[in-house]
Amino acid sequence: MAITGDAFRAAMRQWASGVSIVTCRRDGGLRGITVSSFASLSLDPPLVLIGIHKRAASHALIERERCFAVNILREGQVDLANLAAGRGGPDGAHLAAVAHRTAATGAPVLVDCLAWLDCAVVMVHDGGDHTLFIGRVEASGESDGRPLLYFQGDYRRLRVRG
Repeated sequence: MAITGDAFRAAMRQWASGVSIVTCRRDGGLRGITVSSFASLSLDPPLVLIGIHKRAASHALIERERCFAVNILREGQVDLANLAAGRGGPDGAHLAAVAHRTAATGAPVLVDCLAWLDCAVVMVHDGGDHTLFIGRVEASGESDGRPLLYFQGDYRRLRVRG
């Protein structure tokens, strides 16, 4: 017998992770969703995995467009993470005022993030109430800075010694 959703959520709060926003095209702009279900999968070929809730607006857009970008956030981007998480109202995740560009696939890439991966969907798998999208990384970029972290239900900073 599986554990309850609350027990699972409580255990997963102990997993510290970076904060990323998955972006995709929508009519008239872009849409973003803050995700915790993101992982590198393979170096050869370069693959990443994202998990998107089946009822999320981004889900249908990624299915339709067959591409997405993963934007890894830097310290100081808590407001952006909250906006993409839907804490800015129903249209907040449209990220209308956020600077972006495109790279290889046409998926919107956020301009001021720590790193980004532009991905073409190559596989789709059922994942319970989520869909697992596996993307082949077609382009990437990075900049200097420190990552925004998430642990025990709150944003954190990386403490560097010295």
